[in-house]
Amino acid sequence: MLTTYPSIAISGIGSVTVTIIHALSQNQIPFKILCRNQSRFQSLKNNPISFQGPNRKIVKIDLMSHLTMTQDNQEKFDYILIGCKNQNLSEYLEETKSFLKPNGKWVLIQNGIPELQFKSYTDKIIGGVVGWNTQTLSDHTYYQSNVGSLILGEAKGTKPDSLWEKLLSPFLPVVLTDKLSGYRWHKLAINSIINGLAASKQVSLGELFLNQQSRIEALETLTEIKQVMNRLEITEQVVPGSFPIQKLGGGPGSLPRWICHLILILLGLKYFRIRTSMVQDLDANRKTEIDFINGEVVKNANKLGISVPRNEWIVQKIKELELKN
Repeated sequence: MLTTYPSIAISGIGSVTVTIIHALSQNQIPFKILCRNQSRFQSLKNNPISFQGPNRKIVKIDLMSHLTMTQDNQEKFDYILIGCKNQNLSEYLEETKSFLKPNGKWVLIQNGIPELQFKSYTDKIIGGVVGWNTQTLSDHTYYQSNVGSLILGEAKGTKPDSLWEKLLSPFLPVVLTDKLSGYRWHKLAINSIINGLAASKQVSLGELFLNQQSRIEALETLTEIKQVMNRLEITEQVVPGSFPIQKLGGGPGSLPRWICHLILILLGLKYFRIRTSMVQDLDANRKTEIDFINGEVVKNANKLGISVPRNEWIVQKIKELELKN
């Protein structure tokens, strides 16, 4: 147990940040939650969060003593975890930058490659790659379905302070890296199919990966991303529990196609009912993060002169679905 603690704030409460909150609270690490609106403040104040981990144990987390309205905050923090979607990230950073200590840093746990949006803040950003899935159940319980891990790397290319392992482990395993871009691109590729492709069809992972045509499209999507990564000279770093894109994507180093199909089938069976975050966004008529996932692939491919028709189709299809909603 740590005897001295860094000051930590969290802005943006969702499935990812709640999983981190669970680890902090279990380790009795102090933290503040910055609430942006009064109704959310009252809801969190009056209703303890219900969290169920992979061990199926349900924990109630009372946040009353951790809450403050953003406009009322007078504290400075060593770290501020930002839990919003990519499209709102600039607003959240602007809102919280005065809350950072002189050497303080934001921790960005968004999908995609958010660090590229804020190169002027490189020295003040830690990237967080999420290796688990947490969903909100019908009774409002947050359910973490797999152990996963949080991969943390400085945007400037160095490893973060080792204290993060003590802050979150063992409830949330931590991987510290100086190869953040390798992990970011690996997770981007995974998200391009479990979020992007699944959302384009508005299906669960079981419905996606147990369909042969969808598996073919998933492998096409990954092959395009593998080509972009290779041209960018990105050395893939595999998120623990995941599978290398270099082996699933076609071309040099790939596995036989039947093995790739088998891997996707097994994933579909394991996470049969999971409707990932972008699918849920469309279900709820919310704007998706497609521009920051498959859209990020398309943007980089266009710069490199690489054709990525499958990723382009996914982006176009989801934008059409957003307009219908």
